[in-house]
Amino acid sequence: MTQFLNTWRTDTLTPIQSGIYTNVIVNGNPNHKRVALTFDDAPDDNNTDKLLDILDYHGVKAAFFMIARTMVEGNISVVQRTNDEGHLVLNHTLSHPRLSDLNESSIVYQLDHAAEQIESITGHYPLLYRPPYGSINSLVVESTNNHGLTTILWSLDSLDWTLKDSDAVVENVISNVRNGDIILMHRNATSVASLSEMIEELKNKGYLFERLDEMLGIRAYR
Repeated sequence: MTQFLNTWRTDTLTPIQSGIYTNVIVNGNPNHKRVALTFDDAPDDNNTDKLLDILDYHGVKAAFFMIARTMVEGNISVVQRTNDEGHLVLNHTLSHPRLSDLNESSIVYQLDHAAEQIESITGHYPLLYRPPYGSINSLVVESTNNHGLTTILWSLDSLDWTLKDSDAVVENVISNVRNGDIILMHRNATSVASLSEMIEELKNKGYLFERLDEMLGIRAYR
């Protein structure tokens, strides 16, 4: 895990900081005590619904980066619910490949078909996308920028995908949170188990939750 995170920081964050990658967002304003919750890999009709229940209870709006190929049968209703309850339904590609392994036409295909699927359900064509695994390169950034899309990464990884322990996830987030953080979570059982306590602890520390587009001051949809 440590090796993966270190490699990701070097390969992804360094080009952003040096200006090689443009229109790639990692965090919000570090001067404001606000954070944004984001969830990857939705939808499903079990954990996604549970996350929505928790968010509704706490009055928090989040961004869900959804895989379009899973938007079938019973899962369509949870996509509609996510949108109807004021959360963002955003692009996490059609089938979750590493975009950095694809050519330009395949990158565009993955994102455009996913966006069209989202639009067919919610009525909104998303302009924000998150690359699976946070995997980008110059071709991915250039291709998506040319199509008017903004790459959204994160500044705080909850590690719910690897810790598998809700207390450890909460401790990780609370110990490392900073102003303007975009918090990465997933629609898994660990995120469901940790979310309520995490929200309460962050509020106790004085953090305000804002929906991703509002915190960043950008348009989420076309």
